[in-house]
Amino acid sequence: MSHPSQRPGPSQRSGSGEGSTPISPLLVPMLLGGIVIGFLAGYFFVWWGLIAVAAVLVVAASLVLTGRSRDGATGAVVGVLLGYLGIILVALFRGVL
Repeated sequence: MSHPSQRPGPSQRSGSGEGSTPISPLLVPMLLGGIVIGFLAGYFFVWWGLIAVAAVLVVAASLVLTGRSRDGATGAVVGVLLGYLGIILVALFRGVL
């Protein structure tokens, strides 16, 4: 066991020495929800799915501008883009598009 005097302090721990920024609890659900929305939009609506991607971008921008969770909005945008681009790439590689 280490004694309290031997434990590294907050400034001695690994990393940059500064405390980490807390992440919003909305990040992960919005990311996963965005992936599902992007996947479904790309799978069922193909190129019309870009409307859903644009809609999520507009909603996320409005959330940030009104002062709500920036992490949640970022998660939604990244998730939708990952889901949509992922299924479009799969369709391209399979020769469907």
